[in-house]
Amino acid sequence: MTDPQLAQHEHYMRLCIALAWRARDTKDTPVGSIIVQGNVIVAEGVEAVRGRQDVTAHAEMEAIRAACKKLKSLDLTGCTLYTSVEPCVMCAYAIRLARVSAMVAGSRSADNDSSLRSLMALTDVNFVPNRPPLIFIRDVLADECAALLIKAKEQK
Repeated sequence: MTDPQLAQHEHYMRLCIALAWRARDTKDTPVGSIIVQGNVIVAEGVEAVRGRQDVTAHAEMEAIRAACKKLKSLDLTGCTLYTSVEPCVMCAYAIRLARVSAMVAGSRSADNDSSLRSLMALTDVNFVPNRPPLIFIRDVLADECAALLIKAKEQK
């Protein structure tokens, strides 16, 4: 990854971290996601599982829903999804189903088993039939993203 790409990924990841703080302030797991097309942010998602009593209200799912609605399409080809924590298998499936072209993740999941399953799902070209491979970049501002999860656990 060239330096300009790293700087861009870090910029967008900082925005995800700010969204994660919003989730944490509402007692949800501190995860934030955004979807970028070109250099334009088209959607954001804040973890809202507890707040909305909806097990599918993960930050990545919220961002995907908002992007599809804004772009009036279920096809997010050409978009990059940024998320402060690696997605679970449910979100990984939705990311691939929506044809997101690239994903950039901050920290790895606290559940290493879940993290491994989602990594396999994201990179396996056969996970969702007839979907192109996904560019997957990990560990962007990983320490900052992980610190949010640690602080949230300490406050429980």
